[in-house]
Amino acid sequence: MGIFDFFKKTKETEETEVTKEIEEIKSEICLGVLDLFPMKESNQLLIVGSLEGSLKRGDCLQFCNPDQGMDSLGTLVVKKLSSQQKDRDFLTDEPLAHLVVDMDSSLTKLKKGSVLYSSGVDEESRLSAYTDTIYRAFVAIQKGQLTNEDYLAASLEDSVEIMRLFLWKCRQEQETESEESYQVNARKLERLAEIVRDKLLEADSIYAVFSEKTGEPYLFSTTYDRGEDGYLCTDPMIMLFTPRWYHQFKETIDSRPNSTVQLIENTADKTGIENFLGTAFYLNGALGAIFNTKEVSISCSALVQKPDFSGLPEIQVPLMNPDLVRWMLLMGQMGKPSKEDEKLIYSLYYKFFSAALPKAKFLLPLDSTSDLSKDHSEDNSYTLKKDTSFNIPTREGKNGRYSVPVFTDWKRFRMVFDENWNGMVEKAGGMIEVFDYAINPTEYLEAGVYVSKESFDEMKKLTGTGHEERDEK
Repeated sequence: MGIFDFFKKTKETEETEVTKEIEEIKSEICLGVLDLFPMKESNQLLIVGSLEGSLKRGDCLQFCNPDQGMDSLGTLVVKKLSSQQKDRDFLTDEPLAHLVVDMDSSLTKLKKGSVLYSSGVDEESRLSAYTDTIYRAFVAIQKGQLTNEDYLAASLEDSVEIMRLFLWKCRQEQETESEESYQVNARKLERLAEIVRDKLLEADSIYAVFSEKTGEPYLFSTTYDRGEDGYLCTDPMIMLFTPRWYHQFKETIDSRPNSTVQLIENTADKTGIENFLGTAFYLNGALGAIFNTKEVSISCSALVQKPDFSGLPEIQVPLMNPDLVRWMLLMGQMGKPSKEDEKLIYSLYYKFFSAALPKAKFLLPLDSTSDLSKDHSEDNSYTLKKDTSFNIPTREGKNGRYSVPVFTDWKRFRMVFDENWNGMVEKAGGMIEVFDYAINPTEYLEAGVYVSKESFDEMKKLTGTGHEERDEK
C-alpha cells in the first residue's frame, strides 16, 4: 500500500464517521402538532407542525400527548411532505412542515400539542416540543383564544399551560401595550380562567399541597415591605398540581419542609374536586388557587361559587368562619417563629386574626343530657329556654382559669365530638368572662388557638365590637 492509499483510506474513514454522526443526530425526529386537517376525499390527515431533525417520506413515527403522559399512543407513516407549498422528499429543522398520513383510528387522539417523534427521543425533548408547540399554536398564532374544537380537545394540563404562556407574553408587552389591548387581553385571560375551571372540575384527579402541621391545604402568601405604607400580605392561596407537572417535578415538590402532597380524586358525579375547593375556600378562607407555578393563579369566586344561603332561616345556615380560620391556618403552618422576618410575618397574621375574632361565631359543645327543647324537627335545631340546664366540657386552662372548647365549623367540631354531642352557636365573647377559649382543639394542635380573656379584650379594641345574644343550633 502506497502513502497515497493510506491518506485516501484515512480520508474515507473520517468522512464515513462524520456522515454517520450526522445521520445519528438527524435521525432523532421531533415534531409538535400545530394544527391538523382531515382530508375526507382521500381518507388521509394533513398535519402541520414544527419539525426538529430530518424527516423523509416513508419515515415511521410514534406520537404521544405529553399533557397526559409519555406513553406512545400509536404510530404513523409519512406519505407526503411539503413546505412553502412545495412537495419535498425530506425536510430538516422546518418551522412549518406539512405532512400527510393515512387516517387511522388511533389518530383521533391527535390534537394541537401532540408530539410526533422517532425512537430515541427522550422525554425531556418531547416535553420541550410540547411547550413550544402550545405557545406557537395558542399564543403566537391564535393570540390566546381557543376554538370550540380546541376547548373540547384541551386537557386541564393544556389549559393551564396555555394560560401560563399567554400571561408570560402579556407581561412581556405590558410596558408598550395600549389600554385597549390591555382590556382585550384581560377578557381573554378571564375566558382562559373559565376553561381552566371547567377542566379542573371535570378532571379525574388533582394534586394539592397540604400542611403537615394543620392537616389542611397549605396556604401560600407573600409579605412585602412597602416602606412608609407598611406591610402587605398577598391573598393566601392553595397550591394545585396537574398530574403531569407533579410527576415531572415530584422530587423537588416533595422536598418542601412541613408539607406533603395529597391526591384529590374526583367522584363519579364530578363533585369531589368541587367540594374540596369549596371547603378550602369557604371554610378555610383560601382566596384562590395557584396552578403548577405561582405564575398562574385564579380567585376562589372564579373557580367555585360561594354557597348561597339567602333562602334559609338563619338558624339553618351552616356555621363558617373563613376570615378567622384563614389566619389561624397561616399561623399554625408557620409554627413558632424564630427569625426576625418570621416574627414580623407571624405578628401580621395575628393582627388580622385579632381583628376577625370578635366578629366570629362558634360552636359550643353540649352533651346529650342537656335539657333542650326541640322546636324544629326538620333541621335538628333547638332553642334554649329560660332556666335551661346544659352541660359543656371544660378543662384547666392557663393562669388559674378554665377553658371551654369552641369550634369554627361543624367539620372541626366532628373531629373531636361525635353524634352524641350537640352544638350551640355562641357569638365570640359570650362566655369569655367565665372561660377562656380553646379554638378548634383537634388533633392538629397548631391549627388551633388559645384565647384568654385579656387577649380577647385587646382584640375587641381593634374592632370596637362587643357581644350580645347567643343562639343555639
